[in-house]
Order: sequence, then C-alpha cells, then structure tokens
Amino acid sequence: MSIEREFEGETVTDATIEACKELGISRDELEFDVVQEESSGVLGIGSRKAIIRILNKGEKQENKIDSSINSLDDNLDIDVQSIEKIFKEIVNHFIGDANIKSELSGKNILLSLNSEKDLGFLIGRKGEMIKNLEFLLSRISSKQIGKSIYVSIDINSYREKRMEKLKEKVLETINKVIAINRPLSLNPMNSFERREAYLIIEQNTQVIYKTKEYGKLKKITIFPKDLQT
Repeated sequence: MSIEREFEGETVTDATIEACKELGISRDELEFDVVQEESSGVLGIGSRKAIIRILNKGEKQENKIDSSINSLDDNLDIDVQSIEKIFKEIVNHFIGDANIKSELSGKNILLSLNSEKDLGFLIGRKGEMIKNLEFLLSRISSKQIGKSIYVSIDINSYREKRMEKLKEKVLETINKVIAINRPLSLNPMNSFERREAYLIIEQNTQVIYKTKEYGKLKKITIFPKDLQT
C-alpha cells in the first residue's frame, strides 16, 4: 500500500524542509514529485505556493525510518562543537561576537543564542529563518556522522516564548469550547507545536480533539466530549 502526502511552502525548498521535519528523515532520503511550482504572480495577484507530493511506500518504509531513528546510539561521537562553530560564524557576520550555548540530547542538538541586540531578522517571519538554519545545520551534522541528526535553534528564548503563547491559546480555546458547548479549531500548526497542544488538551477530560491536514500543516479541532460522535 502506498501513502501519498503533500507539503506546501513558499518555495519547493521550503516544502522539502517541512517534509523532512515532519517525516523525521534527511533530504537525501526524501523522494518527491513537484505538484505545483511557486509563483509570485503579477503585482502580488495570482501568487501561489509550492506543493510537493511525498510517496511513502507503505508500512515497510515507515518501519525502516523508525528503526533508523531508534537505533541511533546516544554515545556516538557527534561533533557538537563544530556545528556550534559554524552557527557562530554565520551569526557573527551579522551581530559580531555572540553568546551561543550547545546541548546534545540523543540525536538532537540544541543551539541557544542570546544577545541584547534585536535578532528578529535571524528569526524571520513566523520563524522561517530559524527553520532554514536548522535544516542547513542538520544536513551538515548528518553528513559528518552518516546518520540523521536534528539541530534546533533558540534565539533570545524565542522557542520558549512561542510555546508559552501556544499554551495560553490552547487553554483559552479549551475553556471556550466547554463554555459554549461547540467545537472550535486552532490555527494550523507544525508537528512540534501539535505535540505540545495534544499534551495540553489531553489533560482536560471534558474535551477531545481531531486533526485534519491543512496544506503543509495540520489543524486541530477541539470538541466538547459529550458532542463527539
């Protein structure tokens, strides 16, 4: 059985980044067809995003991906310092000497950057710049060791602040669903945000949820438990 999935992005590259993150595989392992090329349109009219289609060849390939991730030895010699150095060189071109800390957890490298300067341009609109940097550094690190390594970047606690806002929004929506006894949907989210939202929703026994594909993201709808059929 073949399972087709589509991912959307401002460009084909953006769409492949989202696919790799969602599926937990490297770019070299990704096989896709371009369903739609991006277009800027004319004076912004008629613009469209890029769409790619991923074909997962059934359960066998999914198990292969899972076993590849689970078999990664936590004690493998991952050169965290070299990844930190590359990130620091990139950042230094923009803001000079930067305070960067790195942390390794299994197959995940977290790079934390703190500065008193405005680093909004490094975060980008809706975190797009961070996503591109994470993808680039993940590719470099994965090639060094020959296995999939994932790099996450936090700039001036951006990730933490974003998660706090997400938590507030989810709790607010849950309370409203209970109050009006009607389902409500959250904004479309990536896989990382959805996992956080699921944990919050599952703590409340008065509601349940469903998830639906929404382009490259997914939308969570929260229902009053007694209305769900």
